[in-house]
Amino acid sequence: MIRRRALVLSSLALLLAPAAAAQEPPARFIELQPMEGRAAVRLNALQVVRIARLDGATILDTTAYVQQRSSEALEAVVRRLQSAGLRLVALTDLNGARTYLALDRIVLLRPSEERHAAGARAAIVVAGLRFATDVAVRETVAEAMAAIAAAP
Repeated sequence: MIRRRALVLSSLALLLAPAAAAQEPPARFIELQPMEGRAAVRLNALQVVRIARLDGATILDTTAYVQQRSSEALEAVVRRLQSAGLRLVALTDLNGARTYLALDRIVLLRPSEERHAAGARAAIVVAGLRFATDVAVRETVAEAMAAIAAAP
């Protein structure tokens, strides 16, 4: 009886595995120019969780908790990522600059806690950030939700 149940379960798992794999979007790579004149890297656009500008570089956080720096302009990288199928919402960081978050990686929105710098009105928990668990933004929770709802 136990062997029979194990056989049925393993057969069911084999039947469902292709369906689960079919739900995962295929990788869509873009070429990205890193800092310091190094050779271009290939980045799976659908694994990016945040894009921002910091210290003269475009910073990309990924689901693998790897952060890639690029010498390319923020808006140019954002356009290429969106063309590759990444859905992004544009918000305002605490320096007044644009920061982009992948809609599919946002876990939680909450009012900013005391630990964020002055000007933070909402904190957004995003899966895959390398150095933090959330991103503080100038928008309120309601404004961030409106931007998310309006995002393509």
